[in-house]
Amino acid sequence: MNDFELAKKYNEKYHHWEELRYRISDKEVRKRVWVFMKLSRMTNAKHMNIGGIECSYSLTSNMLESLFELERSLSGHLEYHGKEIGDERMRYYSVSSFLEEAISSSILEGAAVTRTDAKRMIRKKQKPITEGERMVMNNYLAMENIKKIEDEKLTPELIKEMHRMISSGTLKDGEEWEGRFREDNDVVVGDILDLDKVYHIPPPHEKVPKMIEGLCEFCNKEDGEFMHPMIKGIILHFMIGYIHPFVDGNGRLARSLFYWYVIKKGYWMMEYATISKIIKSAPSKYGTAYQYVETDDNDLTYFIKFNIEYIGRAVKSLEDYVENKTKEQRKARDFVNQNPEFNIRQAMILKDYMKDDAPFSIMELKQRYRCAYQTMRLDVMELKSIGLVRAVGKDRKKALYVVDADRIHEYARKNENRCYKNTVENVRTVKKDQKQKTLFEQM
Repeated sequence: MNDFELAKKYNEKYHHWEELRYRISDKEVRKRVWVFMKLSRMTNAKHMNIGGIECSYSLTSNMLESLFELERSLSGHLEYHGKEIGDERMRYYSVSSFLEEAISSSILEGAAVTRTDAKRMIRKKQKPITEGERMVMNNYLAMENIKKIEDEKLTPELIKEMHRMISSGTLKDGEEWEGRFREDNDVVVGDILDLDKVYHIPPPHEKVPKMIEGLCEFCNKEDGEFMHPMIKGIILHFMIGYIHPFVDGNGRLARSLFYWYVIKKGYWMMEYATISKIIKSAPSKYGTAYQYVETDDNDLTYFIKFNIEYIGRAVKSLEDYVENKTKEQRKARDFVNQNPEFNIRQAMILKDYMKDDAPFSIMELKQRYRCAYQTMRLDVMELKSIGLVRAVGKDRKKALYVVDADRIHEYARKNENRCYKNTVENVRTVKKDQKQKTLFEQM
């Protein structure tokens, strides 16, 4: 390939100079190719000034194709084998997704908490004790609050309120910095696992208020040249990390603002996708995407490319999750069909908590399965009356129960024996040359 063809090839994948070093060994050729790449980018880029920050971005054909696929997924319906998932299950997926996002986003920011403990705390509505638990609980409440404020315009006050909710009781500098812009420059953006690795030095604190006002203006602007909502949401995400307006909690705030904006713009299925869990699998790439922007004239394309890819992975993970959950629900329905004395909720309780092997309260079930407390209580009491669920104590005033796996297996064996006995009793005596009809044929 000649220099021009190489430039076109590497621009399609939007490689940074650092990445180009591993692809073109000849230094002189590499420099010439990079010049062609930069000239092409400057010609096709969209240039912006956001609160005094000069930046630009380009969209390659690969990115446009990925955006098209995201558009189809996020604007449609979640289906399994052609059947649309019902509202009740969607509410369940929403709770699970917000919970997973809250945990993963907190761990990205250094929260010391296990996924099991965090899930148990939120589902049982326990008061957080450690800083890590408080971070998770704050994030969960902030995610739930997004839908309540999706019709509001972005303002500095709204940003401060979101930060206040996210950071409550977790800031080492003290609670007076919750929802308050930083007032010094003693802050860097780095790798939590490698303290010597610095990705970004934020702008001086004196510029923060004006930059945030400019960011709000950029977000709220509806007229002028069209910008794809997903791209604008990603830029919002980047700018909060770049400006770093608060002493801590900026990453969690940035991801929450992204969710808020894209849900506000009609991508309602993002409510069910967990971005931070996917990012957590490659935290260094997340940081490097920020670094590439800053080291290449604030070219936001690197960060946009990273996010489009990882949002796509999050959506694919959501689709896989729905398929798995729907298969589980089908198994529960089969269980109910074989044991008509149970309803779907009871089947799900037995399946989920036999697997989790963890105590639960009726209030936890009410939240997890999104139904009335009294309905959930009756379900549990019926299971308790036949010995498949038993009480194991109390958590404060709430009674705790566990699923007795041994009794379920015993119950299943008795049910199989009962079905076999009924089958034998219903078999008619036939002549030797007469073919015995199967039970299916007799129905």
